[in-house]
Amino acid sequence: MLRHSKQEQQMCRKLPGVDIGYVCQQHEGRCVICDLQFDEVLPTMREVRICSDCGFGREGDERCVMCNASKPTEVAYYCQYCVALEKDRDGCPRVLNQSRHQRIATVRTR
Repeated sequence: MLRHSKQEQQMCRKLPGVDIGYVCQQHEGRCVICDLQFDEVLPTMREVRICSDCGFGREGDERCVMCNASKPTEVAYYCQYCVALEKDRDGCPRVLNQSRHQRIATVRTR
């Protein structure tokens, strides 16, 4: 996701907590760091952990870590390559701001 417009997007990068990150249907099956498409979850992949500030408190109030859309469908994962390169230890991967193109795409899908 961030490989397309690294200058425009900022990630939280705080110390991750116990909250699990979720993604919407649009970002389902993609690594949150490198945007790699995967078909099935492998044992070498890791669930995304987000910080307590990005956790949104109550269960059922989760949002997509990539686009902040409500009602995410799947648990977010790091791909096996990002786990091998230890990019899963860089901090909370939640995107704090969106690029102009992402906002336009979100409006079109609604």
